[in-house]
Amino acid sequence: MNILVVDDEKGIREGCRRILTSEGYVVDTAENGKIGLEMVQSKPYDLLLVDLMMPVMDGFELMEQVKKINPEIIMIVITGFATIETAVDAIKSGAYDYVPKPFTPDQLVAVVNRGLETRRLRIKAQQLMEERDQKLLEVAKETSKLRTIVNSMGDGILVINQEKQLVLWNPAAINMLHLKEKLEIGRNFREVIPYSTLVDIIERAFSPDESRYTTLSEEITLPPPESRTLMVNVSVIRDEKGQELGVVSTLRDITSLKEIEKVKSQFVSMVTHELRAPLAAIESYLNAYLTGAIGNDPQMNRQMLERARQRAHSLLELVDDLLQYSRLESRNIKRKKELLNIADIIVSTVELMKNQGGSKEIRFIVDVPDRLPLIEADRTEMEQLFTNLISNAIKYNVKKGSVIVRAKPNNNFLEVTVEDTGIGIDEENIPHIFDEFYRVSGPQTRYTPGTGLGLSIVKKIVESNFGRIDVESKINKGTTFRVSFPIKHD
Repeated sequence: MNILVVDDEKGIREGCRRILTSEGYVVDTAENGKIGLEMVQSKPYDLLLVDLMMPVMDGFELMEQVKKINPEIIMIVITGFATIETAVDAIKSGAYDYVPKPFTPDQLVAVVNRGLETRRLRIKAQQLMEERDQKLLEVAKETSKLRTIVNSMGDGILVINQEKQLVLWNPAAINMLHLKEKLEIGRNFREVIPYSTLVDIIERAFSPDESRYTTLSEEITLPPPESRTLMVNVSVIRDEKGQELGVVSTLRDITSLKEIEKVKSQFVSMVTHELRAPLAAIESYLNAYLTGAIGNDPQMNRQMLERARQRAHSLLELVDDLLQYSRLESRNIKRKKELLNIADIIVSTVELMKNQGGSKEIRFIVDVPDRLPLIEADRTEMEQLFTNLISNAIKYNVKKGSVIVRAKPNNNFLEVTVEDTGIGIDEENIPHIFDEFYRVSGPQTRYTPGTGLGLSIVKKIVESNFGRIDVESKINKGTTFRVSFPIKHD
């Protein structure tokens, strides 16, 4: 298989060349789109790795030109500006997939192998179509090798003949479309596919008005309970005489890309509300102090500086939460697990947190035996977990309320509950409290500081230790968080 890497960064070009050459591929390189286009015109390539941002000719223009020369070349975008918009635009421009910079050798090899596997499948399908009088209905009865290839693909595949009968599909398509009934060869695709948006795209591919296009690409969103977002590519298949034999629909699940975009939007919103306001307040306090606008009263000056210090402290807490969340999200995280008796951790955490409850006159009750069954966990993460839970129990409590912490074995699990007598959480908010950057809004929480990451961090720590977390709450009665960890048996 011949591969061409087109990137204006020499390090990326040479890195890709060495990695892919070691996998047995023949690899050429080009430093910009214009040279890459000339190489495509002079030599057949199976796959192109294309950077989007290049001088002379950018990646989008190169892909458009390459499609005119050879629409069957697999094109994969490598870019340092990967967003859901650029990913969708690249796919609509003919890209098979994209790899965001920086990437690891394994990530590069994986996406290239998938692309070349798709290339082999296209070549095989083209060979079958070139056989005179071959009908797509016979594809379902072809070699087990073809079916194995189709079944192993991560993208969903639906093949429909000219009579609009379903003749080939794979498990990925069944899963994406949540098809429950058993599929049978020869059924009209409209009877099988329950989503009108997908049916409409396939119907348009059969329309004479759309016949001049080789592929129709469109993004669709499946309704609840699936709620998936799919990139649909419907290609018309023709024989050597140009006669239409049917269509192939390729379905790619881009829900995760949409989720990334949603998280990005939430993050920007959080930055606007959680960073801008404290920074503006700090600047205002310091300006008043430095310009002498508040006079020379030492007590007033101290109050202004103390308020600035409190605001700066809240920003540091936000940064700490973001770093902790990023660390837990990292695949390369290294945990130092050991056998722990978490009774000591719970007691010491409560003692450290008591000062926070002083202004509210919170009463603390710790019902934890000195010796508990051991669990295997990272001590630092356990301290972070109980600090977050107890801190929430204090922040959302009422004046002269109580925080009760209990721990006991329960079958094969160690169960710890953190209970408060605070404002509680209404039922509609409970399913979302573990989401990133989610904060319950209301008059009682308006002035309560927080980043919306604390409970997300707690849940990730619990799940990384094969535990579970549950919550029970009643408005104006209080909230109870229950975490369970597997007991480590000898």
